[in-house]
Amino acid sequence: MKEIVQRFCRKRMSVVAGVMLILIIAACAFAPLYVHVDPLKQNLFNTYARPSAEHLLGTDNLGRDILVRLLYGGRSSLAISFSGVLSGTAVGVILGVIAGYFGGIADTLISRLIDVLLAFPGLLLAIVVVAILGSGESNTVVAIAIFSIPTVARMVRGEVLKIRSADYIAVCKVMGESSARVIVRHVIPNAISQIIVNVTLQLGTAILTTSALSFLGLGVQPPAPEWGAMLSSARDVLRSYPLPAVVPGIAITLVVVCFSLVGDGLRDALDPRLKNA
Repeated sequence: MKEIVQRFCRKRMSVVAGVMLILIIAACAFAPLYVHVDPLKQNLFNTYARPSAEHLLGTDNLGRDILVRLLYGGRSSLAISFSGVLSGTAVGVILGVIAGYFGGIADTLISRLIDVLLAFPGLLLAIVVVAILGSGESNTVVAIAIFSIPTVARMVRGEVLKIRSADYIAVCKVMGESSARVIVRHVIPNAISQIIVNVTLQLGTAILTTSALSFLGLGVQPPAPEWGAMLSSARDVLRSYPLPAVVPGIAITLVVVCFSLVGDGLRDALDPRLKNA
């Protein structure tokens, strides 16, 4: 662990991105503890107010505080993305382990399912799922989970195929260990580093997909705050008053870039081939 942390710290951009992510996630997660303004509270006598001491980022078309809605919107975007990616990763790991370790018919069926899911672009697949299930936060989580499954499953399958042929796996089988024990104690722990990297990179894509679905009216529904929904409601006044659209746009971009940089840093830190780099 010490070596991993040291290798990660060599990537200064990844470290900066990680610190920024921690601050953003903490600010959004603990917003109810220090923000005592209702994000849904309207003030039609104070619409499109400029930034001031009372409203640090101004107000939107209904007089709602943009900063407050940004923080609460981040809670929704991050919660949906984390829930969807973690759920999809859990299913993807199970399918990948079954396909890679046992092979045969199970591998064929799972591989064909993965190919079918990968044939659809991630956003299009999410739109299809939400169109079938209906809009809302829970269905958005399901959509994010489904489009996360094939990438994780294929990656885990490849890792398991390499691990399965290792000598220590053969020794475990000779010693009479069950397949379940071998998978839990040896296969998954040796693939966990790639799973962690994949989850980190998938979170950035999930943030974009969640925001895109809300922007199209298929995700979180107004008046609930969410970054994509905030962008959608502010697009009509983008030229005359860009602040309500620019602020969530910057937040989405910043979080996605940070997840990407952290994922790259973790990939280099967890890669044993770069141990002496």
